[in-house]
Amino acid sequence: MAEQTLNESRLIELLTHQRSLYRKLKMLAERQQALVTRDDTEALLKLLAERQKLVDGLVKLNEQIAPYRQQWSSFFGALSTEKRDEISDLLEEVNASLGAILKNDARDTAVMNVRRERVSTDIGHVDGGRRATAAYVGQRSGNSLTDAKA
Repeated sequence: MAEQTLNESRLIELLTHQRSLYRKLKMLAERQQALVTRDDTEALLKLLAERQKLVDGLVKLNEQIAPYRQQWSSFFGALSTEKRDEISDLLEEVNASLGAILKNDARDTAVMNVRRERVSTDIGHVDGGRRATAAYVGQRSGNSLTDAKA
């Protein structure tokens, strides 16, 4: 029984740490929105580096939680109601944070895609203008030579 208590305690410790990382990631995702809106590329890149560190931490945590997932039904079923509730609350908060993060990221991606399309269109107009100018200059040069020959 002491081993099960240790495992319960370890899982709760891992999930609590996971919740903490997701809370931090959620806060960064909210800051990210402001940076995307302001088009502050330099600050956004720094923030994304911070996010990557948190994601790396979550990957390591998931490796440690994996054995519990593999035996989830039997492990979770053997827990007391109090421990099940505690673990369920942690998992619900983590899932809610993840959902909010994904929603924020999707919104930010949409904003950046619109911006990218606008820049692409602007570049197309500039390129078209250059070609028109080059054609006009070429045409004028051609006319001048023709006029000079005549």
